[in-house]
Amino acid sequence: MNIFILEDDLLQQQRLKQTIEEICQQEKIQYQHLIATARPEVLLEKMNLASRHNLYFLDIEIDQIEKTGLEVAQSIRQEDPFGTIVFITTHSEMAPLTFAYKVSALDFIEKDQDEVLIREEIKTCLMLAAEKTGQSVSDDAFIFQNKYTNLQIPYSDIYYFETTGTSHKLRLVAAKKVLEFYGELKEIETMDERLLRCHRAFVINLDNIVSIDRTNKTVRFPNGDECLISRRLIKEVTNKINQ
Repeated sequence: MNIFILEDDLLQQQRLKQTIEEICQQEKIQYQHLIATARPEVLLEKMNLASRHNLYFLDIEIDQIEKTGLEVAQSIRQEDPFGTIVFITTHSEMAPLTFAYKVSALDFIEKDQDEVLIREEIKTCLMLAAEKTGQSVSDDAFIFQNKYTNLQIPYSDIYYFETTGTSHKLRLVAAKKVLEFYGELKEIETMDERLLRCHRAFVINLDNIVSIDRTNKTVRFPNGDECLISRRLIKEVTNKINQ
Protein backbone atom coordinates (compact mmCIF):
# COMPACT_ATOMS: atom_id res chain seq x y z
CA MET A 1 0.00 0.00 0.00
CA ASN A 2 1.10 3.56 -0.77
CA ILE A 3 -0.23 6.47 1.30
CA PHE A 4 -0.49 10.01 -0.08
CA ILE A 5 -1.20 13.29 1.71
CA LEU A 6 -2.25 16.48 -0.10
CA GLU A 7 -2.12 19.39 2.37
CA ASP A 8 -0.79 22.90 1.77
CA ASP A 9 -0.50 23.84 5.47
CA LEU A 10 2.96 22.44 6.22
CA LEU A 11 2.37 22.19 9.97
CA GLN A 12 -0.85 20.23 9.47
CA GLN A 13 0.80 18.17 6.75
CA GLN A 14 3.64 17.07 9.06
CA ARG A 15 1.22 16.44 11.93
CA LEU A 16 -0.94 14.20 9.73
CA LYS A 17 2.10 12.37 8.41
CA GLN A 18 3.39 11.76 11.93
CA THR A 19 -0.02 10.53 13.08
CA ILE A 20 -0.19 8.07 10.18
CA GLU A 21 3.33 6.80 10.89
CA GLU A 22 2.53 6.28 14.58
CA ILE A 23 -0.74 4.45 13.88
CA CYS A 24 0.88 2.23 11.26
CA GLN A 25 3.65 1.32 13.69
CA GLN A 26 1.21 0.60 16.53
CA GLU A 27 -1.19 -1.44 14.40
CA LYS A 28 1.55 -3.09 12.32
CA ILE A 29 0.10 -1.68 9.09
CA GLN A 30 2.61 -2.05 6.29
CA TYR A 31 3.05 0.49 3.52
CA GLN A 32 5.64 0.98 0.79
CA HIS A 33 5.65 4.77 0.44
CA LEU A 34 4.22 7.63 2.51
CA ILE A 35 4.31 10.78 0.43
CA ALA A 36 3.19 14.19 1.70
CA THR A 37 2.98 17.20 -0.60
CA ALA A 38 1.30 20.57 -1.01
CA ARG A 39 1.26 20.30 -4.80
CA PRO A 40 -1.48 18.35 -6.62
CA GLU A 41 0.77 17.73 -9.64
CA VAL A 42 3.36 15.99 -7.44
CA LEU A 43 0.74 13.65 -6.00
CA LEU A 44 -0.66 12.82 -9.44
CA GLU A 45 2.83 12.14 -10.74
CA LYS A 46 3.81 9.90 -7.84
CA MET A 47 0.57 7.91 -7.62
CA ASN A 48 1.80 5.47 -10.28
CA LEU A 49 4.39 4.01 -7.92
CA ALA A 50 3.81 0.29 -8.06
CA SER A 51 1.42 -0.87 -5.36
CA ARG A 52 -1.57 -3.13 -4.98
CA HIS A 53 -3.51 -0.30 -3.38
CA ASN A 54 -3.25 3.45 -2.71
CA LEU A 55 -4.74 5.50 0.13
CA TYR A 56 -5.18 9.25 -0.33
CA PHE A 57 -5.75 11.90 2.37
CA LEU A 58 -6.81 15.07 0.55
CA ASP A 59 -7.50 18.59 1.75
CA ILE A 60 -10.31 20.15 -0.30
CA GLU A 61 -8.86 23.68 -0.34
CA ILE A 62 -5.32 24.09 -1.72
CA ASP A 63 -3.66 27.51 -2.07
CA GLN A 64 -6.96 29.10 -0.97
CA ILE A 65 -8.75 27.61 -3.95
CA GLU A 66 -11.83 25.64 -2.93
CA LYS A 67 -12.65 22.34 -4.65
CA THR A 68 -9.01 21.74 -5.68
CA GLY A 69 -9.00 18.56 -3.63
CA LEU A 70 -12.23 17.42 -5.27
CA GLU A 71 -10.74 17.98 -8.72
CA VAL A 72 -7.62 16.05 -7.72
CA ALA A 73 -9.87 13.25 -6.45
CA GLN A 74 -11.56 13.11 -9.86
CA SER A 75 -8.16 12.75 -11.54
CA ILE A 76 -7.18 10.05 -9.06
CA ARG A 77 -10.38 8.12 -9.67
CA GLN A 78 -9.77 8.13 -13.43
CA GLU A 79 -6.31 6.60 -13.00
CA ASP A 80 -6.84 4.57 -9.82
CA PRO A 81 -10.43 3.27 -9.68
CA PHE A 82 -9.67 1.00 -6.70
CA GLY A 83 -7.81 3.52 -4.51
CA THR A 84 -9.23 4.76 -1.19
CA ILE A 85 -9.88 8.50 -0.92
CA VAL A 86 -10.33 10.34 2.38
CA PHE A 87 -11.01 14.08 2.62
CA ILE A 88 -9.62 15.88 5.67
CA THR A 89 -10.61 19.56 5.75
CA THR A 90 -12.25 22.47 7.57
CA HIS A 91 -14.93 22.71 4.87
CA SER A 92 -17.45 20.24 6.25
CA GLU A 93 -20.22 22.01 4.35
CA MET A 94 -18.70 20.68 1.12
CA ALA A 95 -19.19 17.03 2.01
CA PRO A 96 -22.27 16.64 -0.25
CA LEU A 97 -20.15 17.74 -3.23
CA THR A 98 -18.14 14.54 -3.01
CA PHE A 99 -21.20 12.75 -4.39
CA ALA A 100 -21.57 15.25 -7.23
CA TYR A 101 -17.93 14.72 -8.16
CA LYS A 102 -18.46 10.92 -8.10
CA VAL A 103 -15.18 10.12 -6.35
CA SER A 104 -16.50 7.47 -3.92
CA ALA A 105 -14.76 8.86 -0.82
CA LEU A 106 -14.39 6.56 2.19
CA ASP A 107 -14.62 9.33 4.80
CA PHE A 108 -14.78 13.08 5.38
CA ILE A 109 -12.70 14.06 8.42
CA GLU A 110 -13.18 17.52 9.94
CA LYS A 111 -10.00 19.28 11.09
CA ASP A 112 -11.84 21.40 13.65
CA GLN A 113 -12.85 18.52 15.90
CA ASP A 114 -10.95 17.14 18.90
CA GLU A 115 -7.50 15.68 18.09
CA VAL A 116 -8.43 12.37 19.70
CA LEU A 117 -11.44 12.01 17.40
CA ILE A 118 -9.37 12.94 14.35
CA ARG A 119 -6.81 10.30 15.27
CA GLU A 120 -9.49 7.63 15.68
CA GLU A 121 -11.00 8.45 12.29
CA ILE A 122 -7.59 8.33 10.63
CA LYS A 123 -6.94 5.00 12.33
CA THR A 124 -10.25 3.59 11.06
CA CYS A 125 -9.41 4.67 7.50
CA LEU A 126 -5.95 3.11 7.71
CA MET A 127 -7.33 -0.15 9.08
CA LEU A 128 -9.97 -0.37 6.34
CA ALA A 129 -7.43 0.43 3.62
CA ALA A 130 -5.00 -2.17 5.00
CA GLU A 131 -7.78 -4.76 4.99
CA LYS A 132 -8.59 -3.84 1.41
CA THR A 133 -5.03 -4.59 0.28
CA GLY A 134 -5.68 -8.22 1.02
CA GLN A 135 -8.68 -8.31 -1.33
CA SER A 136 -8.40 -8.85 -5.06
CA VAL A 137 -9.42 -5.87 -7.21
CA SER A 138 -10.73 -8.42 -9.67
CA ASP A 139 -11.50 -12.11 -9.77
CA ASP A 140 -9.14 -12.20 -12.75
CA ALA A 141 -6.19 -10.11 -11.63
CA PHE A 142 -2.47 -10.11 -12.33
CA ILE A 143 -0.77 -10.20 -8.92
CA PHE A 144 2.98 -9.70 -8.59
CA GLN A 145 4.84 -9.51 -5.29
CA ASN A 146 8.47 -9.36 -4.24
CA LYS A 147 10.40 -7.40 -1.61
CA TYR A 148 10.23 -4.26 -3.77
CA THR A 149 6.78 -4.54 -5.34
CA ASN A 150 3.20 -5.32 -4.37
CA LEU A 151 1.19 -5.00 -7.56
CA GLN A 152 -2.31 -6.02 -8.60
CA ILE A 153 -4.18 -5.10 -11.77
CA PRO A 154 -6.97 -6.76 -13.82
CA TYR A 155 -5.67 -8.73 -16.81
CA SER A 156 -8.26 -6.98 -18.96
CA ASP A 157 -6.36 -3.68 -18.41
CA ILE A 158 -2.88 -4.98 -19.26
CA TYR A 159 -1.38 -4.20 -22.67
CA TYR A 160 2.27 -5.16 -22.31
CA PHE A 161 5.40 -5.26 -20.14
CA GLU A 162 8.75 -3.95 -21.34
CA THR A 163 12.30 -3.52 -20.13
CA THR A 164 13.31 0.02 -19.14
CA GLY A 165 17.07 0.08 -19.63
CA THR A 166 17.56 -0.03 -15.86
CA SER A 167 18.69 -3.40 -14.56
CA HIS A 168 15.77 -5.56 -13.33
CA LYS A 169 13.30 -2.68 -13.75
CA LEU A 170 10.18 -3.20 -15.88
CA ARG A 171 7.43 -0.98 -17.21
CA LEU A 172 3.81 -2.11 -17.29
CA VAL A 173 1.61 -0.30 -19.82
CA ALA A 174 -2.09 -0.68 -19.08
CA ALA A 175 -5.35 0.89 -20.19
CA LYS A 176 -5.39 3.60 -17.51
CA LYS A 177 -1.86 3.77 -16.15
CA VAL A 178 1.83 3.14 -16.67
CA LEU A 179 3.73 1.57 -13.78
CA GLU A 180 7.40 0.83 -13.22
CA PHE A 181 8.50 -1.91 -10.86
CA TYR A 182 11.35 -4.32 -10.19
CA GLY A 183 11.09 -7.77 -11.71
CA GLU A 184 12.13 -9.96 -14.65
CA LEU A 185 10.30 -10.61 -17.90
CA LYS A 186 11.03 -14.33 -17.50
CA GLU A 187 8.93 -14.23 -14.30
CA ILE A 188 6.08 -12.41 -15.98
CA GLU A 189 5.76 -14.59 -19.07
CA THR A 190 5.05 -17.74 -17.03
CA MET A 191 2.21 -16.25 -14.97
CA ASP A 192 -0.66 -16.66 -17.42
CA GLU A 193 -1.30 -18.19 -20.85
CA ARG A 194 -2.42 -14.79 -22.16
CA LEU A 195 1.06 -13.39 -21.59
CA LEU A 196 3.61 -14.09 -24.30
CA ARG A 197 7.28 -13.18 -24.53
CA CYS A 198 7.32 -11.95 -28.14
CA HIS A 199 10.72 -10.25 -28.02
CA ARG A 200 13.63 -10.01 -25.60
CA ALA A 201 12.26 -6.63 -24.48
CA PHE A 202 8.50 -7.32 -24.42
CA VAL A 203 5.84 -9.53 -22.87
CA ILE A 204 2.44 -8.85 -24.40
CA ASN A 205 -1.16 -9.58 -23.42
CA LEU A 206 -2.61 -11.47 -26.39
CA ASP A 207 -6.18 -10.55 -25.41
CA ASN A 208 -5.59 -6.82 -25.96
CA ILE A 209 -3.85 -6.86 -29.34
CA VAL A 210 -5.68 -4.77 -31.92
CA SER A 211 -3.65 -5.73 -34.99
CA ILE A 212 -0.45 -7.40 -36.17
CA ASP A 213 1.91 -6.11 -38.83
CA ARG A 214 3.78 -9.11 -40.23
CA THR A 215 5.91 -6.94 -42.52
CA ASN A 216 7.29 -4.69 -39.78
CA LYS A 217 6.97 -7.44 -37.14
CA THR A 218 4.95 -5.45 -34.64
CA VAL A 219 1.67 -5.73 -32.73
CA ARG A 220 -0.54 -2.74 -31.94
CA PHE A 221 -2.62 -2.03 -28.82
CA PRO A 222 -5.74 0.12 -28.23
CA ASN A 223 -3.66 3.13 -27.11
CA GLY A 224 -1.67 3.10 -30.37
CA ASP A 225 1.50 1.64 -28.85
CA GLU A 226 3.41 -0.98 -30.83
CA CYS A 227 5.66 -3.80 -29.61
CA LEU A 228 8.29 -5.64 -31.63
CA ILE A 229 8.03 -9.34 -32.40
CA SER A 230 11.13 -11.40 -32.98
CA ARG A 231 11.35 -13.08 -36.41
CA ARG A 232 11.17 -16.61 -35.00
CA LEU A 233 7.97 -15.84 -33.03
CA ILE A 234 5.95 -14.02 -35.70
CA LYS A 235 4.11 -17.20 -36.71
CA GLU A 236 3.37 -18.22 -33.12
CA VAL A 237 2.00 -14.77 -32.23
CA THR A 238 -0.17 -14.77 -35.37
CA ASN A 239 -1.58 -18.22 -34.60
CA LYS A 240 -2.35 -17.37 -30.97
CA ILE A 241 -4.13 -14.15 -31.98
CA ASN A 242 -6.19 -16.04 -34.53
CA GLN A 243 -7.15 -18.58 -31.89
